[in-house]
Amino acid sequence: MAPIRPHHKTRKGCKTCKRRKVKCDEEFPICKNCTRRGIECIWTNTSQHDSAAPGTSSNTHAASTSYKNPPSIISRRTSAGSFDMLDLELLHHYTTATSPSLASDPATAGVWRTIVPKIAFGSKNQYLLHAILAISALHAHHADPTAGSYAVAANDYYLQAKIGLERAEMDGDPDADAVFITSSIVAIYEFATLSAVSLATSEWLSSLRTMPSKVAKIWPRLQDGALHPMLVTLMGPTMKSKVLEEPFTSSLSTLLSTAPSLPDVEELHDVSVYAAYKESIRILEMSWKASVQKDYYMYVSGLWWSIVPSTFFRLLTERRPRALIILAHYCIMMKRVAEDGPWWVRKQWGYEAKRILSVLDARWTPYLVWLSNELDKPWENQAFDLAGPMDLMSLWSGITDAPWPGHGFQEFFEVGSSG
Repeated sequence: MAPIRPHHKTRKGCKTCKRRKVKCDEEFPICKNCTRRGIECIWTNTSQHDSAAPGTSSNTHAASTSYKNPPSIISRRTSAGSFDMLDLELLHHYTTATSPSLASDPATAGVWRTIVPKIAFGSKNQYLLHAILAISALHAHHADPTAGSYAVAANDYYLQAKIGLERAEMDGDPDADAVFITSSIVAIYEFATLSAVSLATSEWLSSLRTMPSKVAKIWPRLQDGALHPMLVTLMGPTMKSKVLEEPFTSSLSTLLSTAPSLPDVEELHDVSVYAAYKESIRILEMSWKASVQKDYYMYVSGLWWSIVPSTFFRLLTERRPRALIILAHYCIMMKRVAEDGPWWVRKQWGYEAKRILSVLDARWTPYLVWLSNELDKPWENQAFDLAGPMDLMSLWSGITDAPWPGHGFQEFFEVGSSG
C-alpha cells in the first residue's frame, strides 16, 4: 500500500481552498483546484502575488481577486484588434448559422445577424464580441461534438464575456445595447449547457433573476437604440390576435382548491403561499400561450424563471408537491417547444418531468393524469450540454432575488391575458 502523502498547510492559499480544507497550489489569480472545479477563487491578500504580474497596479489586482469561473485563457484570445483563424471561422459561423437560431422572425433575425456584430465592434464592447464567439463555438460544437476545439473556445469566450460584462457594468455607463445583448447571449449559453454540476450552483438562474432589474435601468436607452426592431417583436401585439392552439391544462386550476378533502390543503391558508402558487400558474399560462408561436420561443424558455415570485422558489426548495407539479408542467411545455425549437432548447424535458413526478405520492395522482398522457407520447429530444444531463431538481438552490421592472418585459405576458 502506497504511503499517504503528507498535507502541507499553507497560509498563502486562496480562501476557497481553505474553506474546502484542501491544499492550494497558490497559483494566482486562479488556483488549479478552482480552475478544475469551475468555482469562485477568492484571495484574502493580493500583495504577496504582485510579482506574478509585473507592471500591474495593486488596484488592478484588487479588482481581479474574485472570479466566478477560471479566466486562465483570457490572455490567449482576441485582444483588441487581434483575430486568429478560429475567430474568423466562428464569426462566419455566427452570421450564417448561429444568428438565425436566435430568432425566427425576419426582423429580429436581421438584428442578430447584422446589427449585433456591428455593436460588438465598438471600442468598449469587446465583451459582446466574446459572447458572440462563445455562442457560435457552442453551436459549432453541438453540430460536431467530436471537434474539441469548439468546446474549449466556447468555454474560453463565455468566461471572458461574463467577466467583461461585469467590469463594464461596474464602470457605470456601459453601452446599453451591448449589455442587453451580452446578457441575453450569456443566458442562452447557460441554458444550453445546464447540467447537474452547474445547476448545483444555480449560475444560470442567479444571472436570470438579476436581469430584469438590469434591463429596467437601461430600458429608456434600449427603446431608442439600434435594437428597436428586436424590442418591437418582443413587445408586439401578435399574441393578442392569436387563439391558443392547445388549451391550458385545467388540472392546475383545481390544484389551488381549498376543499378540506384535498391533500395538504393547510398550506393554502397561508396567503403568501397561495399567492405564489397562483401567480406562478398565471405566468406559466401566459408562457404556454406564447410557446405556440415561434417568434417567442427564446423568451418562453427563461422568462418564467425570472418572473415567478421568490416565495415559489422557497416552496420548490421545500419540495412542496404543488410547486413540483407546476414545475413539471413547465417541463412539458418546454418538451413541446423543443420539438420545433432551436438547438439550444433541446433537453430531455420529458425525462425530467418524470423524475419530478416520481417523488409524489398517490394522493396527487388526480392532478397528474394530463401530465402522464403527455409523457406517454413517443417523441423525446436529446439533451445537449457540455457536462451531463440536466437536473432541475437541484435548480432552486442559491437563487438571487431581483424585482421585475414595472414596465417593458412584463407587458409581454400581459398581452396574452385576453387570449
